[in-house]
Parts: sequence; structure tokens; C-alpha cells
Amino acid sequence: MAPTAPAASGRAPRRPSAQRVVAGVTVVVVVVVTALVLLPDRLGLDRSVPFAVLAAFRPQLVVVTALAALAMIAWRRVRVAGVAALLMCLVAGALVVPRAVASTVPAPHGLELTVLSFNVDEGRADVSTLAATIRRERPDVVVLPESADRFSALLGEAIPDLGYRSSVAASPGVDDVDGTTVLTAPGLGPLGSRVISQGRSDPWLELTGGGLGAVRLVAVHVSAPVPRKIQSWPRELAQLRTWCGAGAGPAVVVGDFNATLDHRDFREGTRGCQDAGAATGEGLTGTWNAAWPSWSGVQIDHVLAGGGPQPTALRILDLPGSDHRALLARVRLSP
Repeated sequence: MAPTAPAASGRAPRRPSAQRVVAGVTVVVVVVVTALVLLPDRLGLDRSVPFAVLAAFRPQLVVVTALAALAMIAWRRVRVAGVAALLMCLVAGALVVPRAVASTVPAPHGLELTVLSFNVDEGRADVSTLAATIRRERPDVVVLPESADRFSALLGEAIPDLGYRSSVAASPGVDDVDGTTVLTAPGLGPLGSRVISQGRSDPWLELTGGGLGAVRLVAVHVSAPVPRKIQSWPRELAQLRTWCGAGAGPAVVVGDFNATLDHRDFREGTRGCQDAGAATGEGLTGTWNAAWPSWSGVQIDHVLAGGGPQPTALRILDLPGSDHRALLARVRLSP
């Protein structure tokens, strides 16, 4: 009988099966794609299209991605990838959820300013409803982006008895879309005004003095993060440091910022200010597009307060004729 060959002393190392390789690649791809969708601002990508848009819709995308992750977990073959995606959702969700919880307690006393902000959509908002809202709420300040001389005159004719003073940041004769109107109640007295040029973008308006005291009130309309304006968008958001930066002094900044708290440049430009939406637990209520349910839109209209003033209340109103909702906020100017 032929001698038996000696048994091998050890086994050759096992190579990963094709199935394991595919699973590993799937996990990596899912993590990368999820990060790009949910955290573009943390990756420094939200200054470009389409990542600026993805950042704006982070609250909704967290929910959609979490549902997809749960479906993946239920499917055994991609369970690990689903768990990885769900962990990314938890990270992104932790950035969003606090805006739905009020972090400010209204003071029992103190001088307060009531502010109404409403982008009137190229002057197409319903004047009579807006006038009725002003008559009912009697805000101290009304900020109306996309409103120039024509719309300002129409609104003035609807509430002549209320005595509001009108300031328009726009060149004479321009279309409403290129201007911003600010109405101030007679109780604030005469105010100084300064138009702040933004080059090819809409000018801003700063009001000072009178009943505002040391507070500077600024009406803004920031460029939208669309291809032809994306270059000026971060520059305008950075300019907000003038009123929200360290040592800037008391200020209230109001208007259409075309940015949310999920945009890095908005957060950095407003670091010293409180956002009325986030402070009052209304930070996830969409102000654009008003044609959509409020939970599905994005909050790009804001009332900010810094340097002493604090937001104490916010209501978001549906007014006809515009693609934006209106913000009615109260800001405590002094204790």
C-alpha cells in the first residue's frame, strides 16, 4: 500500500467571498450618500447647488431616509447598511429636533417690540388681508420684502388712519420684486434710516433712533441660493455679523434670508443672535412654500435678536397671495 501523504499543518487563509465584498461596498456607499444628503453643510458643500437645497430640507430628508433605513434593516441582505444609514439619521436628527422645543421663557414684564415680516411675492400678496392683519395685530414694525413704491402705496391707502410711516429700500420706479418696504408705528416716533446696497441684489434697510433706543432694526432680503446668485449668497449671509457678531450691540434683524439653520453660512453669520423660530419651538414650521403643508416647507424667513433683545413669541400666519407665510414675533427689548 502506498504511503499516505502527511496532513497539511494549517489551512490557507480564507478569501472574502464576493458576497461579503459587495456587502462592504454597499455599507460604504450608503454611508457616503447619506452623509451627502443629510450633512452637506458639515462637509462644506452647501455653498453649491444642489447641496444648498438639500441642506434646507434636512428635517424632511431625515424622516425619509430613516424610513428607507428601517426598510433596509428589515431586508436581511442589506441590514448592516440600513443600520449605518439609521445612525446617520440620528446624527442629523440631533441637529434638527431642538428647534421644535422652546428654549426661551417670556419675561413677565419689559418693553417689547411686535414685528410682522411678510415676503409679498413680487407685490402679489392680497393687500386687503394684509391691511386687516396689521389693523388687528397693530405691529410696531412691518417688514415687507419684494415690495417697492407701488405696493407700499396700495397698503398705505388701505390703512391711512393708523399713522404708519413708510420707508422703501428701492430705487424709484423699480418693480416690487426689487425692493423692501418697512412700516413703523407712530408710537416709535421718527426714525433714522440707512439703505445698505447689496450690488445687484436687493438693498437692505437699517432703522435707528426714536422708540428703538439703542436697538438697530434691519430689514433684509438675502439672495436665493440658485445658480445665478449662489456666489453672492454666502457673502450676504456673512454680512449679518454686522448686527449679530460679538460686540455688535443690540439689534433686531428681520426678513427673507433664503437660508435655514441647516446652512453653515447662516449659522455663522447669525451666531450672536437668537432665532425667534428656534427659541419658541416653531423652528420647523415652513415659511416657504406657502402652497405646501407647513411641515413640508422650509423656514427661510426669520426674526433674529441679539446684543440684549430676546424673542419671546412667534406666530406663523397664512396670508393669501404670496408663496411665503408671514411671521408675527414679539421681541423683548429691555428687561
